[in-house]
Amino acid sequence: MGTLIFPPQAIAQNATIRGEVVFTLTDLAGAEMLAVTKDGRHALVVGAKTATLVAIEDNALTVEGTWTLTDEFLPAGSADAELTGVSISPDGAFALIGVKDADDANLDTFDEMPGKVVALSLPDLEPLGHVTVGRGPDSVAIAPNGQFAAVANEDEENEEDLTNLENGAGTVSIIDLRRGPNRMTQVEVPIPPDNIPFFPHDPQPETVRIAADSSFIVATLQENNAVARIEIPSPLPRRLTPDIFSVQNFDVGIRTGFGLVQDKVGEGSCRSGSYDLSLRQEFTSAREPDGIAITPDGRYFVTADEDNLTNVNNQSYEGIPLSPHGTRSISVFDATTGELLGDSGNSIEESIIALGLPQRCNSKGPEPEVVSVGVVNGRTLAFVAIERSDAITIHDISNPRNVQLLDTVVLNPDVVRADQEAGFEPEGIEFIPATNQVIVSNPEGNAMSLVNINVMPR
Repeated sequence: MGTLIFPPQAIAQNATIRGEVVFTLTDLAGAEMLAVTKDGRHALVVGAKTATLVAIEDNALTVEGTWTLTDEFLPAGSADAELTGVSISPDGAFALIGVKDADDANLDTFDEMPGKVVALSLPDLEPLGHVTVGRGPDSVAIAPNGQFAAVANEDEENEEDLTNLENGAGTVSIIDLRRGPNRMTQVEVPIPPDNIPFFPHDPQPETVRIAADSSFIVATLQENNAVARIEIPSPLPRRLTPDIFSVQNFDVGIRTGFGLVQDKVGEGSCRSGSYDLSLRQEFTSAREPDGIAITPDGRYFVTADEDNLTNVNNQSYEGIPLSPHGTRSISVFDATTGELLGDSGNSIEESIIALGLPQRCNSKGPEPEVVSVGVVNGRTLAFVAIERSDAITIHDISNPRNVQLLDTVVLNPDVVRADQEAGFEPEGIEFIPATNQVIVSNPEGNAMSLVNINVMPR
C-alpha cells in the first residue's frame, strides 16, 4: 500500500490566509441553504419545512427564532412542500424563501406544481406576502439595489431521462420588489437553447446570483453544462415582461483531471485511512457547475464544478466520452464573454487526500458544491463547500489564470481518516465581508459552522 509523500504543493505553499472553525451549531430543524444580512450579524438558514434565524457573533452562533411552513403557503395543487433557496434584502428588513412542491403524488407522475416564494419580515419572521413562480424553485437572490429578485426554477421533474423531448424546461423568475414584499409580482424568463451542449430542450437553472451593480444575473444550468447570463435593463420598465430580458448562454466545457476514481467511499482504494496515491488515474468529465458566484467587481464568475452525469444519459462532449467522476474543481470565467480563464486543477482532491478526508472516488470525488466570493487583505478569494468531504476550501483567484488553493478547513473532525462517509455534507456557504467570517450550512448534520478567516504573518 502506498503512503502519503506530500502535503501537495497547493497546501505547502507559504499562504497567509487560513480558516478556523470557531463554532458549530447543531440540532437545527433543517440546514440546507442560508443567507446573511449585510451587516453580518444574522443568518437565515432553511431546510425541510423550517427557517431558522441565527445570530452571528465573533465566536458563536445562537438561534433567535424559527418559522415553519404552513398549508397556506404550499404550492397550489400540492399537499407537501420543502423550503429551498433563501435571500435577505439589502436593508435586512425581509427575506425571500423558495417553496418547492414535494408531493410524491405529483412528482411520481412528472406533474410537479409551480412553486412559490414567500416573504418573511426580519427579525420577527412574520409572513408579508407570497408569489407563485415556476416549477421547482431551487435558488433565490435579491438584487443589491433591492428592486428585484431572481429565482432559479429548476423543473427537474424527469431526472431519469434528460433526453426526453417532453420534459418541461426550467426558467428564471424575475420578481418585482419595487412595491414591496407584500405586493410582489413575477415574470418567468425562458432559457434559449443556444450554446447549451447537453439537453438544450431541458435547461434546469440551479443557482442564481446577481452582480453587485444589479446589472446582470448568472444562473448555472447544471445538467446542461452551461451558465446563462441575463441582462437587466436600466432603469427597469414599469411593467416587467419576459422579452425585456436578454439571455446569453456560455458552454463551460470539460476538464481532464488526475485522481482516485475507483470504489465507493470507505471501500477499496477509496479508504481515507489509507489512500494509495499510486492508484490515481486520468479522467475526463464535464464541469456541470452547481454553485456560482460573481466577483465584487463584476468581471468574473466562479463555478463550483459538482458534475451531475448519470450513466443512463450516455453523455459525450464533441465526441469525447465523459466519465462520471466529476472535474473536482472550481473554475473562473470572464463574466462578459464566458471565456474560461482558469481552474483549480487537481488541488482540491490533493488536499482532501492529504488530510485523510472522505470522498466518493467513483462518483464526483470530493464534490465541490457551492461557492462564495469576497475580498480579504486585498486578495479576491473563493470559499467552496466540499460536500462529500465535510470541508471548505479557500482559493486565491486574484489572478484568474493562476488559481491557488490557500487552505482546506475541516468542518467535521470525526471523519478524518475514519473510512466513513461525510456526516455534515455542507450545502450552503456565505462569506461575510463585514467580519471576515464564513458561515456554512450542513444539511446532513442539521448543523451550521462558523469559520473565522485569519490573515497570518509570513
